[in-house]
Amino acid sequence: HIEKFGDVTSERQMSLIQLFQKAEPAVIQVNTKKIPNENLEGETPGSVGSGFVYDEDGHIITNHHVIDDAIKITVTFLDGESYAAEIVGSDADLDLAVLKVNTRNSYLHNLELGSSSELKVGQQVVAIGNPFGLSGSMTSGIVSQIGRLLPQESGYSIPNVIQTDAAINKGNSGGPLFHKNYVVGVNTQGLAKDETEGLNFAVHVDEIQKFLRN
Repeated sequence: HIEKFGDVTSERQMSLIQLFQKAEPAVIQVNTKKIPNENLEGETPGSVGSGFVYDEDGHIITNHHVIDDAIKITVTFLDGESYAAEIVGSDADLDLAVLKVNTRNSYLHNLELGSSSELKVGQQVVAIGNPFGLSGSMTSGIVSQIGRLLPQESGYSIPNVIQTDAAINKGNSGGPLFHKNYVVGVNTQGLAKDETEGLNFAVHVDEIQKFLRN
């Protein structure tokens, strides 16, 4: 039994390696310059988030809060090349946004969206993004629960949110959450960080699909 367990573990590790190699080129870093805050004495604040390529036309999915109030958005690909991006769609209530870059960069590899039927509590999931600006970081965990409501500052609650114990830190926002080879969620901000250690959330793929159709 021990030998069999070892084989299963080895296969799982290899699967995660293959997933990362496939997905990393499509996960990008989103850097923004935001509207100056009068309290910052003229400095222009910025932020770092994540996103992923949705199609070969240069559309990128990220979080609304990553690009909210941005006056300049720059996305950086795996090869280190950076490009200006424009917002082509955004929904504050769902915390989702679509960016567009006009480039033929060789790293425009699109990722495939999964479906809700594939997602069950206990299944392994993987988050890839740029926590604290550390590009191409991968964490893994399980689906802790689905169907959560995630309150927003606007008073609206994002429906059908995925709860996971995969580590999602500042900078991971907007990056993909995978089950197997499919994107099943967009990693987003959680509740107050001092109250939710090990408790992380992602916008469900069903909500992503609805957003993209509208």
